Amino acid sequence: MPKTALTVAEDQRSPDVDILDCTLRDGSYSVDFQFTEDTIRKVLSGLEESGVRFIELGHGLGLNAAERTPHPTLVSDARCFDIASHTLTTASWGMFCIPGIADPDHLRQAVAAGMQFVRIGVDINAVAAARQFVALAKELGITAFTNLMKTNVLDADGVAEAVRQCEEYGADVVYLVDSVGGYLPSQVTELFEKVGQSATAPLGFHGHDNLSLANANSLAAATSGARFVDTTLDGIGRGAGNTVTEAFAATLYAQGDHSTYDFRALAELSEAVVRPLERLHDDRTYQLVGGITRTHSSFFPLISRCAETANVDVFDLMAAVADIDRVHPAEDTVLQAAHAMTAR
Repeated sequence: MPKTALTVAEDQRSPDVDILDCTLRDGSYSVDFQFTEDTIRKVLSGLEESGVRFIELGHGLGLNAAERTPHPTLVSDARCFDIASHTLTTASWGMFCIPGIADPDHLRQAVAAGMQFVRIGVDINAVAAARQFVALAKELGITAFTNLMKTNVLDADGVAEAVRQCEEYGADVVYLVDSVGGYLPSQVTELFEKVGQSATAPLGFHGHDNLSLANANSLAAATSGARFVDTTLDGIGRGAGNTVTEAFAATLYAQGDHSTYDFRALAELSEAVVRPLERLHDDRTYQLVGGITRTHSSFFPLISRCAETANVDVFDLMAAVADIDRVHPAEDTVLQAAHAMTAR
């Protein structure tokens, strides 16, 4: 049975907060899922040498997503397993897993290949989907993270209840996820303080940078009880990107943690390997309005198409749809909102 990721970390240190770098997973959106094997190896080894002990890789939507979505990766899941297992010696590697895109056999295959933790992603209003995968992860002897996507759609009491359900399923760590990059630091502080009062499992935070607050929000989470914080080199990630690994590591250094992460080496890795990558265009207006209206970037194409059909302002429509359904707005819902705007 493999050693779990949490055990690996605790053997080496007990920091107040652990960086979990997801450059090679969330960052894959930004390069149209075309990370090369050479880039994957360089990022893995560079992160490990810089002190990062939790590294996530693979398709942005997780295990089996290259087969189940219209967005194939340049490097297959199986090849990622092999590269990670042969590159890393002290750091733990894991992958994302969304129930319905992945099935239990995909998790079994990854663990058999050496994966040490899994991050089970579910919308916060549909937590029950995580139960089967958490149970299987525990059975297989790896660390089970649950990532509560679109955390912002519930108030603190609702978030606390979702966390409780994940703990009941056996989750080792529960992540609160700012999927839309819309939280303010004060809101993150309040959320973690309130949820932390009842949570028994360690909490994590995953932030997006729509309002250029991902690093500030991550610091607020870390100083309010979060044990884990997601980051990416150069902030590369879906849409507006994520908390910047090298900057967050430097922030921890500034706060007195001089032994955990080599922020200079992380900055050099970011500059040499990640920054030169060709990335998809990121429309700043969409990202800003998405953060303000709490609209997930995956819905931008649908809302844009409907706005054009109804000849209404796309950003006004984004705000109108957000008032109706921020989790999974259907096309009919968006069109109805657009036609209502036209009628007014």
